[in-house]
Amino acid sequence: MKKIILFIFILSCIGCNKKEELVMEHYDDSYIEIIPNNSKYYIDNLLDNKVILSLEEIKKYNKEIESKTNYLYDLDIKTLKKEEIINFINMYTIPVLHKYNDEKEITEEEIKTILENRNIDNVPSEVKLKKGLVIRRANLRSFPTDISFYDKVNDNNFDRIQETEVTVNTPVLVIHSSKDSKYFLVMTKNYVGWVKEDDIVLVNNEDYNYFTKTQNFAVITDAMIEISDTILDMGVKLPYNKTRKNGYELVMPIKDKDGNLIKKRITISREKAHIGYLPYTKRNLYIEAFKYEGVPYSWGGKDMGVDCSSYVLNVYKTFGFIFPRNTFSQNTSVGEIISLENKTRDEKLKIIEEYPGNLLYEDGHVLIYLGIKNAKHYVINASGSILKVVEEELDSSYHLDKIKKLVLVN
Repeated sequence: MKKIILFIFILSCIGCNKKEELVMEHYDDSYIEIIPNNSKYYIDNLLDNKVILSLEEIKKYNKEIESKTNYLYDLDIKTLKKEEIINFINMYTIPVLHKYNDEKEITEEEIKTILENRNIDNVPSEVKLKKGLVIRRANLRSFPTDISFYDKVNDNNFDRIQETEVTVNTPVLVIHSSKDSKYFLVMTKNYVGWVKEDDIVLVNNEDYNYFTKTQNFAVITDAMIEISDTILDMGVKLPYNKTRKNGYELVMPIKDKDGNLIKKRITISREKAHIGYLPYTKRNLYIEAFKYEGVPYSWGGKDMGVDCSSYVLNVYKTFGFIFPRNTFSQNTSVGEIISLENKTRDEKLKIIEEYPGNLLYEDGHVLIYLGIKNAKHYVINASGSILKVVEEELDSSYHLDKIKKLVLVN
């Protein structure tokens, strides 16, 4: 822990004998580690806490991931042609009916309006892409509409046209606008879809680089921090300005009533943010994973929840990893894959128990394997059945039959 240092300068006034003191304070900028109670068992039983991959190794690892998947996009592109944009728009189809928006069944007329709002007829032959930043936690949708597509009346967890949440300061390329001008079709590093125009500020190259490419940044290490009118998710990166008495002063993008960028200074306590990425160790992995325990599950991370793959993605973002968004692309590109297909339950457990702190994939679901506790194997995951992030025993659960892959992130 660094000490607080006070520098006191004595200044003489010109033409007088009066002296004044100028006090400059340099506050301790070390990170304050908060350990969730349920993670302590696994931390106390670690055989070592060595750094698994350095930052440079993680950068190389990210390049390897990108080479293995078509679901990480190049945000340095300048233009897109009409056919490319239309392909992005048409990769989504309306869910099979019947579907419900709260208590009301969605009508064919509503669907017609939604499809027209994609504004396909007004896609130009070539588009020069605009750069933007997400200013509040927002929903990225299959279609430019507020209407939700639920399977059942008042089912508010599985909106079938919700693709993913986009977090504060996510860089985007703006591809196209909806007919009503309320939505942008955007490209993020790991998704393409529709986001409300109100949730994005357009920026110039200098500001875009400042917010997204600065080496002087802090990363959010708490699951979710409420600030102003939004949420800062775990893994959000923001430019670091200085350390104040009550925490780190960071810079967050917002926009004024005319749509212009404002660099808003915010202060985050040293328990909830870390200057630079966290070291990638098993200890830190367990700590970050358990900080989400109890957070609500929501398909595509809608509103204030997370789903299984965004939960895992956010935890690993604190170390500097860049994962694809969804399980089907993660489990073919993220790490060293060990197949568990055609294995018995006992055979699976025997293999899995050698690799605590790694990922287990079913079709459409991902879990973090924690290790053995009280002679049982345990996982933590954002559960769509329990509807929250929860630690679960693996041995007797239905998950064990469904698990097909062990993925080692090392």
